[in-house]
Amino acid sequence: MPGLEGPESPAIGFLLALAIGFLVGRSREPLEGGPQRPGIRDFLIIAMLGAVAGHLGIVAISIALFAGIVGVLLVMRAHHPERSGITTELAALATFILASLCLTQDREFGAGLGIVLAMVLAQRDQLRRLVREEISEQEYIDTLSFLGLIFIIYPLLPPGQYGPFGFFDPRKIWLFVILVSGVSYVGYFLIKFVGEERGALLTAVIGALASTTAYTTGISRSVADSPETAIAAARNALIANSILFPRMLLVVALVSPALAIAGIPAFAAMTAAGFLAAYLLGRATDRHHEEVAASEFSNPFSLWPALKFGVGFMTVLFLARAAKYYLGNSGQTIVSAISGLVDVDAISLTLAGFVQAGSTAARDAVVGLTLAAGVNAIFKSAIAQSSNQPAFYLRLIAGFVIMFAAGAAVLVFLDTSRFAELLSQFNTK
Repeated sequence: MPGLEGPESPAIGFLLALAIGFLVGRSREPLEGGPQRPGIRDFLIIAMLGAVAGHLGIVAISIALFAGIVGVLLVMRAHHPERSGITTELAALATFILASLCLTQDREFGAGLGIVLAMVLAQRDQLRRLVREEISEQEYIDTLSFLGLIFIIYPLLPPGQYGPFGFFDPRKIWLFVILVSGVSYVGYFLIKFVGEERGALLTAVIGALASTTAYTTGISRSVADSPETAIAAARNALIANSILFPRMLLVVALVSPALAIAGIPAFAAMTAAGFLAAYLLGRATDRHHEEVAASEFSNPFSLWPALKFGVGFMTVLFLARAAKYYLGNSGQTIVSAISGLVDVDAISLTLAGFVQAGSTAARDAVVGLTLAAGVNAIFKSAIAQSSNQPAFYLRLIAGFVIMFAAGAAVLVFLDTSRFAELLSQFNTK
């Protein structure tokens, strides 16, 4: 039996169980003048009984206590037929189960679910308003469709790589379909609930962290549906693609800190240039008094554009795998460029591994990373042109030119290896 001290002690488990009983019971405390129902004291007792059952770990006792609580709840309900709904009874049973989990190895899981249960019960009115007033029937159906992509279709797809050069990876391709659809889904609801300007900006940041290629595809589709959003969308797309560079540095830092340090000057320059381009190109709209709609996503879910992107992604993936197969690692620059068409993370980790192993100089790897990101920008520029809105894709292309011109200037005039040495000397002082 565990001791009474330390994080695994029964005392901590009992306190967590009682906390669940208090939080859930507080939300179910009967209102003055309202129908009688179990309140905070009842829930504390139920939580205590659940904790005892979990601590003893005897199945027969747990079943007997659970059955006893069910019987008491049924009797109490029979004496108050005026009550409607069974939320309180279900909450009481859930409290017993979660409290018992607090005395097992799944203590954190039980405590976390207890907090979630209390939050759901406390936000009753808000949830009702959300379901009845805020979420339309079409939005509800679109949500189900989007969840179906993730939790039904994705698990059914076979893992592994098939076809020539292993280019056909069903799960990887479908993951990009999910990401493209997710950009519109998340963006739509962020704009709806957070506000148009902040929602669009948050979507850009989330899209940058997930996949700038998927975000650019999703935003291009939205611009095609709503041409009046072209300039605002270009600004947000430039912000998202500027965040790509610090994200790449974080990825390579996991494998080769030396490469990440060497890449700081060029990548910081490209990030700053991208933000500046987004600001300047956005201000150009205001001076001409052109109409810019804040809402960039007109519907939460649309599958067909995402599927078309999946087919294009599969084609490019085949070309990249074929080139890498025939060129091998000898043509590092060419492989970096081709691999960067659809995914910069894979080539980033590969180059970081080369630097860590000492087979590639840090400066050469930084050039390879920049080239991969540049080719990826060309691919995204082609995607942006599918919007058929010059106000969008020309600004995006101009922003890319500014970004990579800044990066190229740093690589030409600054010795990145010397920068890494200076930084290491500064850290040792």
